[in-house]
Amino acid sequence: MKCPEEDFKRFYKLVESGRLSNKVAAKACNYTPEQFCHLRKKYNEIGDRMFTHGLSGRKSNHSKLSTETKKFIVEQYLIENSDDNPINFKYWRDELEEDYNIKVSYKTVYNLLTAAGIESPEKRKTKREPVKRISFRRKNFGELIQWDATPYQWFLWAGDTRYYTLHGAMDDSRSTFLALYMTEFECRYGYIECRRQVLTKYGVELEDYSDKSPVFHNNYKEQNNLSIADQLAGTEKKKALWELMNEELNVDLHLANSPQAKGKIERGWETLQGRLVNEFKKRGIKTMEDANPFMEHEFCGYYFEHFAKNKENVSVFRTLDKEINLQNLLCVKEKRTVNKDGCISFKGLKIKIMNFDRRLVEGDLCINQNGLWFAYKGKNYEVQIKSPASELSADVPQVLENIIYDYLFSEQHFKAA
Repeated sequence: MKCPEEDFKRFYKLVESGRLSNKVAAKACNYTPEQFCHLRKKYNEIGDRMFTHGLSGRKSNHSKLSTETKKFIVEQYLIENSDDNPINFKYWRDELEEDYNIKVSYKTVYNLLTAAGIESPEKRKTKREPVKRISFRRKNFGELIQWDATPYQWFLWAGDTRYYTLHGAMDDSRSTFLALYMTEFECRYGYIECRRQVLTKYGVELEDYSDKSPVFHNNYKEQNNLSIADQLAGTEKKKALWELMNEELNVDLHLANSPQAKGKIERGWETLQGRLVNEFKKRGIKTMEDANPFMEHEFCGYYFEHFAKNKENVSVFRTLDKEINLQNLLCVKEKRTVNKDGCISFKGLKIKIMNFDRRLVEGDLCINQNGLWFAYKGKNYEVQIKSPASELSADVPQVLENIIYDYLFSEQHFKAA
């Protein structure tokens, strides 16, 4: 199954009752409409037995390919393939069996070659049209979420003339904010916190809609092409953090060409600049630290009651996969190598990895509003600062500086999950 069993049953019941179309339910379950229709018929016939694989309990007859064999399949293809005489993947599968006695499936060959950045000669090349404005409102709750941020003098009434950036996630069908979070400037940490609120309160949406900020999409042209040496070494095109999270969550991302294309959330900001400031003033909220809990637990509900449309429409939010570690998903990851002393360097600081006995290995320094920790091969480790605060780089963003000071230069450190 491409989606959790409970999700399929929920969408199945909605379609059968006529409250949801087969097309939207299929997209929510990551199927084509034809596949979902077939599965509905099958579920009608055999019920829950559909979720048990027919080969369950049987021992597999397929042997795993060695690393050397995988490397040979890719390298030999590059040697034999040429622009004048391109080799399609199916033909190469047959060649491997006949000439090199390597018996593999077409899917295995396809996965190995495409993972190395090689495209099939028979792949249809379609010209991408520019993303247009989404001019129609989506019918279902969770079908499309718009992401954006806006700077404003939220505490001017209290004498604070600084601009603070409010990050938000708005459901397209209901035109209501699902999450709000404020930082000094627009940044990854603000959007990550908004995504945490959406995932924990509602689930996983089907599609995202945002501008072309580097937070959401890597726009660098030099990332478009990789050399053959890079491909064989396993080097992948660099992707923005948001793109990597969307791949893990199976969420499609659409990019707007102008602020006007995100009209709903842009108009929502105008509403907030009038309403939210007054709510802050009424409650005496003068700082970001006090504003963020209020917006998450009270104001989003207030906005829904006053401005939401289609309040009773069907929810197509999906259940978060139990195998996904939410803490490790919703964070900024920085690749770092552990030195001989069991430490890593980050922004001028020397950071000790606690209870970690490996040396000269590469892992991820993970950072979010909950603090910092080190992740290596699926395990998280607590970190501890070994440098004075004066050695912190001057170019560190304010939001990251706050996290570092709160969790590294204090008695309490983040405990690894």
